[in-house]
Amino acid sequence: MSPKLWFVALAHSHLGQIMQTSKWDFALVETVHLLALATLGGSVLIIDLRLLGLVLKGESARTIGKDLGRILLGSLVLMIVSGVMLLSEEALKCYYSPAFRWKMTLLLLAVVFYFTLHRKALQRTGKEAPTIWSRAVAIISITLWLGVGIAGRAIGLI
Repeated sequence: MSPKLWFVALAHSHLGQIMQTSKWDFALVETVHLLALATLGGSVLIIDLRLLGLVLKGESARTIGKDLGRILLGSLVLMIVSGVMLLSEEALKCYYSPAFRWKMTLLLLAVVFYFTLHRKALQRTGKEAPTIWSRAVAIISITLWLGVGIAGRAIGLI
């Protein structure tokens, strides 16, 4: 199935019809999506600020990453589920939106980065001072996730 056909099918699905015709469902789902984004963003920021050596210096980056990683993962799952629901409401608009494509590309890069290099940096960083490697990883991570948020906001503007 081509991507465009998938977007058309999503728009015409039962979920798409509910999201397009309900007065409150879109607002409710968007609220959940934004709360999940805020939770994910806060988790990422705390973890990355620790990798930069700016906060929680007495705590192990590995421990912080493990503890907040669960929250981050839960928020990410909630964000993806609610994102698909939001997408069903305006699927064709998103299909043609460059901002949506940027958001999906940056999201994919951020998730892959988190589960590969970011996790390796957390495992290598204990309570010691941050290294150039951990600082670079933190800066890339913050940049990717910030890009996801900015591109997501741009979907509504473009």
